[in-house]
Order: sequence, then structure tokens, then C-alpha cells
Amino acid sequence: MRTLIRSSLLAILIALPMLTQAQTTARYTLIEQFTGTWCPWCPYGADSIDAILGYIPNVRALAYHQGNDPMVTNDGNTVISHLLVNSYPSAAIDRLLINTPSGYAIAISRTYWGNIAAQRNQSASPLSISVAGTYHQDTREVSATVTLNILQQMTGEFYLNVVLTEDNLNYTQKKNVNGSVVNISPYYHKRVVREMITGPYGITLTPTGFSANQTVTETVNFTVPANYDIDECKLTVFLTTKVTLTVGGNPRPTQMNIQQAWQEPILTAFAVIPVELISFSATQQADAVRVHWRTATENNNRGWFVERRTVEGEWNDIAFVDGYGTTSTQQQYEFIDRDVRMMETYDYRLRQVDFDGTVDHSPVYRVMTAPTPLETRLLPNYPNPFNPATFITVELAQESDMTVMVYDMLGRAVRTLATGVHPAGGHVFEWDGTDSQGNAMPSGIYFTRMVTPTHTATQQMQLSK
Repeated sequence: MRTLIRSSLLAILIALPMLTQAQTTARYTLIEQFTGTWCPWCPYGADSIDAILGYIPNVRALAYHQGNDPMVTNDGNTVISHLLVNSYPSAAIDRLLINTPSGYAIAISRTYWGNIAAQRNQSASPLSISVAGTYHQDTREVSATVTLNILQQMTGEFYLNVVLTEDNLNYTQKKNVNGSVVNISPYYHKRVVREMITGPYGITLTPTGFSANQTVTETVNFTVPANYDIDECKLTVFLTTKVTLTVGGNPRPTQMNIQQAWQEPILTAFAVIPVELISFSATQQADAVRVHWRTATENNNRGWFVERRTVEGEWNDIAFVDGYGTTSTQQQYEFIDRDVRMMETYDYRLRQVDFDGTVDHSPVYRVMTAPTPLETRLLPNYPNPFNPATFITVELAQESDMTVMVYDMLGRAVRTLATGVHPAGGHVFEWDGTDSQGNAMPSGIYFTRMVTPTHTATQQMQLSK
């Protein structure tokens, strides 16, 4: 590898925090690899990174692709130029200026990566980084709140960098095998920098520094492109400080030393908020049909079209019910369809619509309407076994006082679902697997018991988690 800057010409002016104070934390070292599918030696560099991640704790890595490469990015090329990269494969270790036998360089050959990373890991950091937030399945939006806990005074210009990477991208890779260059396919590239969310240089947090025991928070929002595999995406966050290199009295391009890093898979680090439909039913009540549904969470939910059709007929919208937008708490919905005929079969479904126009459909629920029941009875619950909820149907031949309760196997009352006078017709009650105080019940066998002045009936059901 060619020398980047000769040591005899170099004076380094560095604004780095002193690490001699007692209050520090473990350092997470970042290796930034510079590579390309066209580079026959680069697969060996990727293997070296794999090995380092395996035996040195607290090391994280990124891979910038350059040149005629399908994974190249403009911001990545800016970083490569900024860090004076001139050979491949090479890598920067926390963007430090390293004195090698060939001279000082930021991007160094793989011969030195392991030793430099190990040495860097032995030094503590004056801050810690934590990241929390949400990932919305429908919009693919990530909202990440970065918290910096500053443990000691730090002076200088500091920048926050947020980078999105993706693993296992399959592109043909050249490789030198015993002196011959061959094409390797399939070849799965790791740690590929896909988006530099805060740009190639990061965003400025402070031009002067931080005080001891200061807490700094910054929220970054971005959308993961649809062609990225979210299961393979990681978020990397790191803090840099400006360092000026002067050669022969003339300032050279500035670089940013990395003070601390954080990296986790998006689906591991962030709460995933979908529009999650956890129950949906349509049941006859007297001379109408009650459509009822519940959600566990919602994201960007404009609302619900209630659709109905007769057997083999066309779907028609019969109602629209507003959604709750974005929420992580359970919500319940209901629509009463009074425009039905007896002795007819109807199918019902929901068409959920986001504010951005995205559409999703629920399963279909079939209802066969009938006149007022000829007898009072308790029907088997549905579904059974169930998790997290089940529906219990009671048919009353006439208006009657009625109690419907859930018991456990020891005969202890768990939940009262209905009490008081109810009109003739069908009545549907939902049990969500909780007791009267809202506590979740364990898996097992339970019993529904219906009592009226003239009838008593019991049905067995199974909660299976």
C-alpha cells in the first residue's frame, strides 16, 4: 500500500478528550472497510473483519463499496475521499491516524487491523451511546432516539453519524485464488453501507464540546427503502470529533476521529409497530349482524372499510370506521349491520387503509342469519383452542335474565362476561384470556357457564399460549 502522508512532513493538531479521568465506560471500536466487487484481494479483507469480530469484544464494522460496484453510494465515495483511501482492501480503525512502516495513514492494510483494534479496545471512552425507538412495518419508517451520556468534559467539534447497513447482498465478487482471478458467485456481502442517514460527515452536535455528566439526545427519522431486506438491516451510530492535519505548515483535509460507536439490527433494537388485527368476528344479534374487531397496535391507520357480499356475489362497502392513526395500545371497533335479511348467508371482511394509501384485507367471516332462535342454548366457543381471544355465542328464545361466566378447572370464577336482562336472539361475548382484574390467565382448560331462569349450560374451552 502506498504511503499517504510522510511522517517527516507531518505535524498533528488533535482536539481529543483526555482519558485519564476516572469516569469512563467501555469503548466500542468501529472498523470501516473499503472494498469493491472488482477487487480480487478484498474477499480476504472481509474474512479478516469476520475474524476480528469473532475474537475482539466490542468491535463493530462497516463496509464502503467503491468504483464500478452495484453497492456504491455517493456519500460512501465522499467518506472514502475524505479519509484519503488509496488502496484496497484497507480499513480505518476509529478513523485514527496510524504510524505504519510505510508512513502515517488513516486507511491501513489488513496486516494491522487486528492489533490496532485490540489496542483501541483497551482504552476506555468518555461517553456511552444508547439508541431506542420504533420501526413501523407499514411505512418502514424508523424513529431513532440517540442518547449520549457524557462522563467527562470533552472539548472540540462533535458530530453525530447514523448509518444504515445491510447484510447478505448477493453480487458476484472477484477473488485472487492461487494467482488467478476468478469470479465467485453467489457471494454474500456483509456490513454494506446502504444509507448515510446523517450525510457523509454527520450532523453537528456542538462546535465547542460537552460538559461532564451532560446528557445529549437527538432523534433521527428515516424510511428504509422497500428493496432493502429489513431482516438484514443494522443501524450504526457513532460520535466523531474534528481533527486537523497540517503538512509543511499547510492544513490538510480534516478527518473525524470516532469517540464511541453503537450498532444493532433494526428489528432487535427497535419496537416494531404494525397494524395488528388480533380478532375479527361477524355474528347475528336479533335482526342485525354485529361486526367486531380488535387491534393490538396500529401505525398510520386511516381506518377500516367494512365490506359485505352474498355468496358468490361482489364485495360492497357498507361502512367506514375511523382508525386511531398510530398507537401501541389495544383498540376495539364495532359496526352494526341492520340491512340484512333472515335466512340469508353473508360474508364480511375489513379493508384497512393507511394514510399513505396502503391497503390490507382481513380474513373473511361468514354469517348465516336466522329468525329468533327456537330454543335457548350455549354454543361452542370459536376459535378453540384460542390465543389471545375467543368468542362465545348464546342464543335466547325469548327475553331473559342471563349470566355468562368463565371458570377455571378448580371451579373458581375467573371472569363475568354478561349479567342482567338480554333480548331474544343471538348474543356474542369475547373473552380475551384475562381475569376480572385484567391479569392474563395461564394456558389451560376453562369453562363457559350460561345460566338463565330456565336453562343452564357449560362448554369447555382451551387457552393455548
